[in-house]
Amino acid sequence: MGLMQVTVRPSQERREVAAATVEALLTQLGLHRDAHLVLRGNEILTADVRLKTDDVLDIIPVISGGSRP
Repeated sequence: MGLMQVTVRPSQERREVAAATVEALLTQLGLHRDAHLVLRGNEILTADVRLKTDDVLDIIPVISGGSRP
């Protein structure tokens, strides 16, 4: 398994990580999968997606908010 380039936003922290799936990647980085989106280009990846050597990924926190009544 090779390394992939990961940028964790909004801090722009860049890491090289080896992981087989999106879920394994988030676990390795200590991030909760329901609180983060993982993108490969413009594609949002689900937790079960197998990652490829040399993938370039962005991890973005999910921001939710409600509307006021």
